[in-house]
Amino acid sequence: MGEYKLKKFLTLVCILCLVNGIIFAEKVIDKTLAIVNGEPLMSSEFDKILTPMLEQYRAMTPLTDQTDMKINELKNQILEQKIDQMILLQETKKQKIRVEKRELDEAMNQIKKRFPSNETFQAELKKEGLSLVQFEKRIEEQLMVSKLIEKEMKNKVKQPSEADIKKFYDNVIAKMRGKDVGLSKEEDEVVDGVAKLLKRMSSEQVRISQIYIKCDKNATQQDRKAALGRVESVKKELASGKSFETISERYSEDSILKQRKGDMGFVIKGDLDKRLEDKAFSMIVGQYTKEPIQTDSGYHFLRVKESKASSSFTFEDVKNDLAEVLYRQNGKKLYDKWISDLKAKSSIKVNQVW
Repeated sequence: MGEYKLKKFLTLVCILCLVNGIIFAEKVIDKTLAIVNGEPLMSSEFDKILTPMLEQYRAMTPLTDQTDMKINELKNQILEQKIDQMILLQETKKQKIRVEKRELDEAMNQIKKRFPSNETFQAELKKEGLSLVQFEKRIEEQLMVSKLIEKEMKNKVKQPSEADIKKFYDNVIAKMRGKDVGLSKEEDEVVDGVAKLLKRMSSEQVRISQIYIKCDKNATQQDRKAALGRVESVKKELASGKSFETISERYSEDSILKQRKGDMGFVIKGDLDKRLEDKAFSMIVGQYTKEPIQTDSGYHFLRVKESKASSSFTFEDVKNDLAEVLYRQNGKKLYDKWISDLKAKSSIKVNQVW
């Protein structure tokens, strides 16, 4: 065999091996994670749901909290939610729940309005690996499930009584004062969530912007010198009169801060590092730090955009909001019981846990 033919033959063999390897890999990777009433859940389908949620989790969660254990917990939660969704969708078919074309069109139009252009919408579909037909199918299924839940829950959720609301209020106030209210874990989580929200709403607050230069406390001398160089650049930009937000967008070494032009929203005491908190709550609106505040994670320039004084509230002030929380809690209990009954009647085999 001539040299040219030999090279051509070897190239063809390599291509065939690569193609066969890809096909084989796809067969191994795309495995059955679960079987729900005879319907398989493939890993390729699950990954389309998991990937964007993991991206969001990593974007919103500090690196120190992104442990394997936490990520595995998230994967298992998403798998359980997907199994619930499969059961609900199967139930819609049993009950012959239908979605009218106008309902689907309206839902699609509402989703498209969230994007600045059709091109941006199409790009997002491409990013998620979905065609328009596949996306419409997904929305149709979600609408079907929503109709099913509304049908099953309508007129069955108990409205809380005045006594129920007052008791809930008393538990919230006790929780805000650091007392143990002796509730079940689920009820305590709800009370705790409302207590934290009311504490935040009634506490002194400041809305701040930040320019953040990353420099870990264990950084090398070279990295620290480079970080201080960037700090000096920020100081010069501030001195030149450029807006704090523009400088943050350019220099902040945190992806979320850059996107928000440094805006951290309203914070209360306890939200921030003590060194940042002390400075933020001692400044007046419009003031900014000309010298950075150093913490274990780096250098921070702060600017106070707004401030809100602490306030108080009475039972009457929050009664309607607490009634809504209790109503939703009653609805959740009813829903949990219903979905639990559906699962008990279903054949579920889970092949993968993390």
